[in-house]
Amino acid sequence: MRNYPGSLHNHTDFSNIRLRDCINKIPDLINYAIELGHEVVAITDHETLSSFIQVEEYAEKIKEKHPDFKVIRGNEIYLTRNNLNAQNFNKDKGDDYYHFVLLAKDIEGYHQLCELSTRAWLRSYVARRMRRVPTYYRDLKEIILPNQGHLIGSSACLGGRLPRYLLQYFETENPEYRDVAKRWCVYMRDLFGEGNFYLELQPSHNPQQIFVNKQLLEISNELGIPYIITTDSHYLKKTDADIHEKYLNSQDGDREVKSFYASTYMMSTEELESYFPYLSPAQFETAYNNIRAIAAACQNYSIKRPLRIPHLPWLAYNHNVANIEFYLNKMPSLRKFLASKRSADPELVYAVIDGIQRHQDLQNDEAYEALEECLDMTWISSEVNNAEWSAYYLNLQKIIGECWNAGTIVGPARGSGGGFVLLYCLDIIQMNKLREHTKLFPWRFLNPARVSVLDVDVDISGLKRGQVLQHLRAVYGEDRVSNVSTFRTEKSKSAILTAARGLDLPPEEGRYLASLVNAERGQLFSLHTMYYGDENDNIPPSSTFIEEMNKHPDVWEVAQKIEGLICGLGIHAGGVVFNDEPFTNTASLMRAPDGTIVSGFELHDLEKCSLIKYDLLSVEGMDKIQICLELLQQYGFIDSSKTLKETYENVIGVYNIDRTSEDMWKMVWEHKIISLFQMEQQSGIQAIAKTHPTSVDDLATINSVIRLMAQEKGGESPIDKYARFREHPEQWEEEMTQYGLTAEEKKILHKELDISCGLSIAQEQFMELVQMPEIGGFDLQWSDRLRKSIAKKSPKDYEQLTKEFYENMRQKHLSEHLCSYVWQVLIAMNRGYGFNAAHTLGYSLVGLQEMNLAYKYPIIFWNTANLIVDSAGKQETEEGDPECIIVELEDASESTEEIVDIYEPEEWEDYEYVDLPDRSGKKKIKKNKSVNFGKIATAIGKFQSEGITVLPPDINESGFTFTPIVEKNAIASGLRNITRISADLVNEIIAHRPYTSIEDFLDKIHANCTQMLNLIKCGAFDNLYSSREEVMELYLRKIAKQLKVVNLATVPTLIDKDLFPEEFTLQKIVYSFNKALKQRITKGCYPMNSKMLDFYCEHFDVDQLATESSIPIKAWEKQYNKFMDPLRQYLKEHAAELLQALNAKFLEETRQQYATGSISKWEIDSMSFYYHPHELSNIDFQKYSIQNFFAMPQDPVIDRRIPTKDGKTIDLYQLTYICGTVLDKNKLKNSISLLTPTGVVNVKIWKNQFAKYDKQISEIQPDGKKKVCEKSWFTRGNLLYLQGIRRGDAFIPKAYKSSPHKCPIMKITAVDGSTFLYTDKRYDE
Repeated sequence: MRNYPGSLHNHTDFSNIRLRDCINKIPDLINYAIELGHEVVAITDHETLSSFIQVEEYAEKIKEKHPDFKVIRGNEIYLTRNNLNAQNFNKDKGDDYYHFVLLAKDIEGYHQLCELSTRAWLRSYVARRMRRVPTYYRDLKEIILPNQGHLIGSSACLGGRLPRYLLQYFETENPEYRDVAKRWCVYMRDLFGEGNFYLELQPSHNPQQIFVNKQLLEISNELGIPYIITTDSHYLKKTDADIHEKYLNSQDGDREVKSFYASTYMMSTEELESYFPYLSPAQFETAYNNIRAIAAACQNYSIKRPLRIPHLPWLAYNHNVANIEFYLNKMPSLRKFLASKRSADPELVYAVIDGIQRHQDLQNDEAYEALEECLDMTWISSEVNNAEWSAYYLNLQKIIGECWNAGTIVGPARGSGGGFVLLYCLDIIQMNKLREHTKLFPWRFLNPARVSVLDVDVDISGLKRGQVLQHLRAVYGEDRVSNVSTFRTEKSKSAILTAARGLDLPPEEGRYLASLVNAERGQLFSLHTMYYGDENDNIPPSSTFIEEMNKHPDVWEVAQKIEGLICGLGIHAGGVVFNDEPFTNTASLMRAPDGTIVSGFELHDLEKCSLIKYDLLSVEGMDKIQICLELLQQYGFIDSSKTLKETYENVIGVYNIDRTSEDMWKMVWEHKIISLFQMEQQSGIQAIAKTHPTSVDDLATINSVIRLMAQEKGGESPIDKYARFREHPEQWEEEMTQYGLTAEEKKILHKELDISCGLSIAQEQFMELVQMPEIGGFDLQWSDRLRKSIAKKSPKDYEQLTKEFYENMRQKHLSEHLCSYVWQVLIAMNRGYGFNAAHTLGYSLVGLQEMNLAYKYPIIFWNTANLIVDSAGKQETEEGDPECIIVELEDASESTEEIVDIYEPEEWEDYEYVDLPDRSGKKKIKKNKSVNFGKIATAIGKFQSEGITVLPPDINESGFTFTPIVEKNAIASGLRNITRISADLVNEIIAHRPYTSIEDFLDKIHANCTQMLNLIKCGAFDNLYSSREEVMELYLRKIAKQLKVVNLATVPTLIDKDLFPEEFTLQKIVYSFNKALKQRITKGCYPMNSKMLDFYCEHFDVDQLATESSIPIKAWEKQYNKFMDPLRQYLKEHAAELLQALNAKFLEETRQQYATGSISKWEIDSMSFYYHPHELSNIDFQKYSIQNFFAMPQDPVIDRRIPTKDGKTIDLYQLTYICGTVLDKNKLKNSISLLTPTGVVNVKIWKNQFAKYDKQISEIQPDGKKKVCEKSWFTRGNLLYLQGIRRGDAFIPKAYKSSPHKCPIMKITAVDGSTFLYTDKRYDE
């Protein structure tokens, strides 16, 4: 009995990285192939090798149960003519992106795939809103021909070059196309080598595919080229076709969805053969044997490689150290490194000596001892991991140096590396733990016995990230540096959105359903959790979600199937991979949607190929410091002649800054230093107010404590306990006494915890505690297990360690009082979140640097730097990022891989429509990189609430972004911060200064109406005129419609504007009658219907009729003109007054359209903040029970308690009211930023409430068009009136049955002085 061996052309969800294509997952595809009884399966995703590691690992996993099953890896490329690009693409001349399948037979074949794929991706470009990835015939010839026998090629689907030739033959019956097809086959056979090129038949009822299949069989016989049968699987089973169709329909493209993919699924032998009634049993057998031959020729090779640290260029060191024996004696481990056969080890010796000679604080015995410990740990770990850690250090040392050279500052220290003195010696970090009071331990960074990759994170300015990457490529080589890729997946929320789009639901309906998905700590719940709950994490099902999914079963079905699918390509936040050989020796390279070069594998798969990342992380604190330093240089407050590193070191070097000034710390206590690093949230501000830190160690302690959790719900918060113990140390003594600790046991804890006032606040502390003989004597590995159980929040692991801890205590007869106190009090506090001490100290040093900048220099510079960063006002693009996205208007409905989800902009997003040169002559949209105006509004609101003056923009003075005005201690807003003012327009405005008037500006600058209105509304022209209203009036008069004459043609306008004279009512009717007649002209006459004829007969000469129901044109015109003469005379005599009245109407309409509202309303609309008083500042607060949020108690006041049936009580709180302007919304956190008259308030909204009020409500009109009836209530600029409670730093809308308002969220619809109107009903209620 014949048995189909399996398909050698199949896809997984990795084919979705550019365009939604496939719903198969790797395990499902392989498992189903086995279930069908297949012997082999090949995975050939669309131009990507990104699945290869995961495919290899799953193949290994199933090997034991299915030892004979073969998994082949390949790639479906897009084969094009040589030199094809976006500019010379010509569809009429046969250009297209033709499919072609490649299978790797062995490791050399894999390397060839890497080279081919990398070439295609590096030359890729965006055309018709899709990244095109062409492989040239030249590539195949250059890579395959010299070394044949490692790749197998096959002709692919109907999208392939060979099938297209045959279809041209099918359509035209021109035999030349068949001859060309045969010549193409011969070319491919010769290119790949005998037995390595196959013709590909595919099952289908499509007449075109059937014709191609039959032609391929004939060509196979004629040329002796073997053929195979593949299924080009994009979904697993026939029953999945509908879901696959909906998935593809969610992203429109130029593809035939239903017909093209009708049979692209995995098939049994019986089902497959049913598609081929024209094949004989022998032909089936031949195809199957060819598949088996390919499977036999393909080896089970591995692309994984053991860990190898690349040897990058290192700094040059002096190898002729005169007193080298001195250092070898002080640090004996250096001798091992010096004699090592690992080439980096001896080099590290000279690097260490060089570092000691450059750092005076390392020239002492304590430092030598600490360095020796680090070196010994490095040596042991190198042996354990079989890794050359010396090369890692030397690589990182130079990389950091090149970051400085590229123009970014580098943070003092991040993560556990702060406790490793060797890193300080090599200038990898700037913090010397020997000079700090906080205890840091080298083993927290490098546990010699732990098998893991070293990982030092480096903080840089995100504003400089693009130029840093460009510089690193220039230094190390274009093909030696790559960002790390990430693969976006369809999370629960996006799965619903995608399903809704595929099912053609209205966008607002999909958004509403998706908004019902809950999140915790930034992590979305899965669909399963939302519907069924999760008992392990005590998460109940969502009744609202269940109800809505039951109403939309089709959405629920599709969303469940596509959840978790890969749906796009992205860039790792900080990961950069360096290589000392071409990447294609190990992996391929690709480009992210913005053009940035990224690795073909994601982070973990890269590591399995021996490529390790170096993290260059963009940190907002670095952005603020960098901008502040640049401003200080620009305004002459610091020397601008030095290098960036010299300037940094002189001004805010870790050991050059002021650490003790009382006045500086007082500024911190009084919250005069805005956005102090890691202390900017309310928890940090409150912690500082409660504890009044006076040292960087205090700051580090607070930084740790605010992240800890109370040991029981409603219990004392860790920060309150820390403040209490700090203020009253005796209370810690009392607590230890209550737990039965002896004086000696207290001494043990004092030695470890005095610096943190009796709290175990850091990972190192509790790890050190459990290693003490008196508290367990556990080894480093056990304490590290404890750290991981807490860091990963694994209750199961923590419970197991608890058992082991107490069992150990009993076996060793340790003090139960001491051990219980340590475990139940000190360690338990860390279970919510535990930082490591090195990290908090390093980040507290950043805070100290910021304090120095704010204290030593005019604070306006620090404030300006904060506002620029907080508002994203100074953005530098990622490497390769285009300044704008160009979209052809006729393709506006076509989704792209760059914009995976349908993009529906909010009304304030920054679009600029321009005509761009294009060979097709089509009009295009230029979408500038948008400014986050919600973020600007929130940032400015925060600053204004702190008493910092932010001035409106000035057309002659403002820069691109915010700038300091030192003499006024104020900040001037930048032109880019104005709504709809693009970067290009800002540059044009700055280039053509100065301006003396509106007229002068319009003569020089090409600004559209919206841009001009926003420039006026924000006050940019205030300094040229006496008032903003005057400027607006001048411009409105320029743009308002103005008539110059009044005549009969003006009659419709006079009627529309209610200015038509009443005495000419009949003429008005006749005028309309005349217009109606002229639409009915036939053969020199005006035919009339019965009603028209009646009117004519009543008012005009019946004898002039040509027939019973028509009148000649000339006869009518004579009568009409005579009848209208009195009106003409009137219009002539009253022309001046009518013209004046009409133009006044036009002007008033223009005012109503563009310039309603107060100056404050203009400001919030145009620049997202109020310079003038808040729109609601004159409201009678007492009348509406409105309170100052910041004067409310931080915890709600209990009004009364209601007993429950189980004997418990429910607290009902006193409700309060606030009002304000919506600045921004966070859908993930279900919150909005509300600018109240007294400051910005974070409003946290119950999940279902948020979805209800955030929903845009639309209706389908009779003509089929959608009309937006009401936008989201959380649209920026809307005014809200809220009822609820304050809890911490947030306001929470709330209502009870007895509340004055049953709906706690109300929209203010009109403001009149001290009163306002509001509604609690949405449009559809």
